[in-house]
Amino acid sequence: MISLVPPVISAFTAGILILFADRSRLPAVNQRRQHGPSLGEATDPNVIRAVRRHGNLAENAAIFIACIALLEMLGGGRLWVEILCGAFVLARLLHALGLSLHNTVNPFRVAGVLLTVAVGLGLGVRLVLVAAPHLAG
Repeated sequence: MISLVPPVISAFTAGILILFADRSRLPAVNQRRQHGPSLGEATDPNVIRAVRRHGNLAENAAIFIACIALLEMLGGGRLWVEILCGAFVLARLLHALGLSLHNTVNPFRVAGVLLTVAVGLGLGVRLVLVAAPHLAG
């Protein structure tokens, strides 16, 4: 029988990410108000970068928080959870910084993408390893 652990580290990380998402939402809204369009595809590079900084974070953070909370609740190891959460936040910060620069093909963005992928792979493998022994029960 599994004894569920409260997902405290996941909750803390989710709090950081939602604050980060709110911080990236405001520039996207302001850029849309200044340069348009209010809905749909933008053509101004500043609008596109601002919208993608927010959108990319939202796309990645949701699945990460759901999965890391499951790992934490299943007892996947506090150190694992802390490392994965820290690496994910760092990856998203690097990616946002990279998308903030005029030349969006840069080492910050590449590092952010690669670290996000590495965290996703590590989290996925760890979830499978932690959950698999409980499938037969």
